[in-house]
Amino acid sequence: MFVTKNLYQNDEAWKSTALGNSSETIGSWGCLLTSVTMMLNGIGYNETPATVNEKMKKAGGFQGALFIPSMLPYVWANCAYKDMQNCETTPAPIAYIDEAVAAGKPVILQVDWNKQQGLQTHFVLVKEKKGDDYSIYDPYKYGGDAPDKEVLLTSRYKYNGAKLATEISAVLWFENYSIASPEPPKQNQVPLPAEKFVVYAAEDDLALRAEGSVTGYLWKRLLKNTELISLESKDKTKAKLGVQGQWLHVQDSTGQQGFVAAWYVVDKKVSASTSTTTNSSVPQPSSSPVPSTSPTPSRSPSPAPLPAGALALYPTTQISLRTKPIVASDTLIRYIDPSEQLISLESAEQAIPKIGVENQWVKVKDSKGKEGYVAAWYVKYAGGSTAQANNSVSSSDGAIKVKTTAEGVSLRNRPIVMDSTLLKRVPIGYEFTIAKAGDEVKIGKNNEWVKVKDTTDEGYIAAWFVRR
Repeated sequence: MFVTKNLYQNDEAWKSTALGNSSETIGSWGCLLTSVTMMLNGIGYNETPATVNEKMKKAGGFQGALFIPSMLPYVWANCAYKDMQNCETTPAPIAYIDEAVAAGKPVILQVDWNKQQGLQTHFVLVKEKKGDDYSIYDPYKYGGDAPDKEVLLTSRYKYNGAKLATEISAVLWFENYSIASPEPPKQNQVPLPAEKFVVYAAEDDLALRAEGSVTGYLWKRLLKNTELISLESKDKTKAKLGVQGQWLHVQDSTGQQGFVAAWYVVDKKVSASTSTTTNSSVPQPSSSPVPSTSPTPSRSPSPAPLPAGALALYPTTQISLRTKPIVASDTLIRYIDPSEQLISLESAEQAIPKIGVENQWVKVKDSKGKEGYVAAWYVKYAGGSTAQANNSVSSSDGAIKVKTTAEGVSLRNRPIVMDSTLLKRVPIGYEFTIAKAGDEVKIGKNNEWVKVKDTTDEGYIAAWFVRR
């Protein structure tokens, strides 16, 4: 259950306020803004839609009226935006939503608020599971609504079958580090060195912490190219830059002091080609903005044709393509958005064990034909053509057998690539029996999953990594 106070976008106090950098109003189009405000208050903050609107404008969190959730951590450090999962054409991931809500995590859902043909987007915050429905915090106040009156999702939004799996057209996933923001530690200000040495954040989302550790209190998150003054000597600073496991004591432009991971810090501003980035002083979202005024949701990218045997990947956020598997100003080739397909230049046997694993890198080719390295922990499978459909092979009892076509293929308890879904990895040539009638038609297809079983487990395997 996620606990917060219900707020309404059409509250008299702010309904006429301009939404973001547009002429639209919070009252008319501020459902996502208001849902996010309720979410922030549930993890320890005290905001209104008007204050969140103003702070996000200052942080570059709007494109016109479009709200950019990936900018939230730069304003509220206790909030982490993970992803937006589109499910307009597929069933909503109810089991995952249930798990998050049961754990007290915030989940925002996109629904259709009008019976007109097409999707008229509206965003709501989940409170708790109620039978086969969700009790929600609805940011739009209808007649008779009150903070103490329960609203069930499919009772109010029922234009696509009145079932959770079909009424939910997208899911916004969030994490938070604590329900109540921890007390900040006392800090003694360190005087600036006589010889000023300036360094820069090499990536977005760089954490400024009270201690040189990932467990240190998080003061704030910094955008790429944020200027920092090193509080250590020039020689000591240079020795740490780009070195994994080293932390650097710094001060930002506001006078805030703390520690940053030295392996994400460089001594020159990071530049990129003008075709892929804008002025570095303008905050850039790490993923596509979420429409809060348009009824047209973002759709999954259409994959390009793959060479035989290739492994296709997509970034989970905006990532860097680099000449070497090292974060440094001189290794950056360009930035890649989540909608761009990448082709692994490593064999499936080499690449598969790295995907989603921190501190691993994969060599890829981008859509422009450029080759380089990307962080494996920021990419996911899109598909592949390693599997070749042969004549059907059945056992004596009619069951269809399939074999894996690569090393380290994952068997998962759900057809989604996440750490929590992994049951085990199996070697090339491992044999499974298809456990669901009709799944044999998926064999070898990109973006499909086959339900299988062996002597000990039953689960799902990527259809593009099996053959008959």
